[in-house]
Amino acid sequence: MSGLLAVRIEKLLWRGRGLARLDSGQVVMVGPGVLPGEEVTARVSKQARDYLQAEAVDILAPSPLRTAHPCPHSPECGGSRFGMVSPLDGIRLKADMLRDALPRALGRDHASRLPEPRILPSPEDWRYRWRGQIHVQDGRPHAMAHASNDLVPLTDCLLLAQPLAQAMPALAAGLPDGRFTIAASPDSGQALSELDQGLLPFSLPDFGLTLHLPPSTFFQANWVLNQVLVRVVVGAVSGYGRIADLFSGAGNFALPLASTGAKVLAVEGSASAVNTGADNARRLGLTSVRFQGGDLSRPAAWRQVGEFSPDAAVLDPPRTGAKGIGQTLLGMRSLRRLAWVSCDVVNTLRDARPLLDAGWRVSDMALFDMFPGTWHMEVLLILDRP
Repeated sequence: MSGLLAVRIEKLLWRGRGLARLDSGQVVMVGPGVLPGEEVTARVSKQARDYLQAEAVDILAPSPLRTAHPCPHSPECGGSRFGMVSPLDGIRLKADMLRDALPRALGRDHASRLPEPRILPSPEDWRYRWRGQIHVQDGRPHAMAHASNDLVPLTDCLLLAQPLAQAMPALAAGLPDGRFTIAASPDSGQALSELDQGLLPFSLPDFGLTLHLPPSTFFQANWVLNQVLVRVVVGAVSGYGRIADLFSGAGNFALPLASTGAKVLAVEGSASAVNTGADNARRLGLTSVRFQGGDLSRPAAWRQVGEFSPDAAVLDPPRTGAKGIGQTLLGMRSLRRLAWVSCDVVNTLRDARPLLDAGWRVSDMALFDMFPGTWHMEVLLILDRP
């Protein structure tokens, strides 16, 4: 089947897709940018075995939640597909998506034992990102268009913090064609591209720390809400003497944990992130943390973790998850608690399933609205050994 369809969106599913059905009962998955109850014209882009994939081309009957998108680039840009609802409505929709995804990912038996997710909104609805990516063409910044590889010229980006948005044209002018990371410091306002030499300061005042990070190293772009996330994660594993920070990056959790006196092993696959974390630890005088390079998809890295014998672990894997990690964690008898940070909870629950099958319990779940204006969210799961 191809061409245009007139459908009604029943609800939103994980990753922001709208669920609709044809009169025949066949499922149509409509790409992000639609809202529950809306009647839309959608163009079929793919026919799978048991559903159609489509993109909305016209909103025939808009939802009462729909408002004017504040960004002039929104009709073409793929960057903020949920900017057409208020921040409060946006986080309610995300909570509904999360609740809908849990039984789908785990089955109703496991999902019925999960706690109700706590909701932690972003203090800033727009202008919250201190790190992002731009596509440069002829010295000008662009974004990727929604559902295509076309580039959309940018004069501004409402997702970017003001200092970073203001610096974007000048940064792009000094870059060749391609995709590049740009970042700015909330402490100093200085902005750099990934090709620039230099470090940007990022303060964690709850712990009396200021991290110095290169723009090329990953950090949570919503730095204000990240400070809340760090505080909650550190609080969740406080009292455990030996903590493994797995997929540690440059030490977003490991360095604050070390500042509390915990003994920390930070394991990360990126050599540059390991070096950045170790440099910060030395500069800050944090001697109880050790940064170790290691690919956690390979047994060698896990041997180091096993030799460390952690009481608790913090995990912050990439969006694709870490297949097989649940079985590996299950075999580490010293572990009593996990603080699992997830930017795609469906993949995380797939990976955690062996632990839940063995009786581990999710004692707390929190939704952090790290990315207002988009369907993305961060979810923290606290798991305890029975």
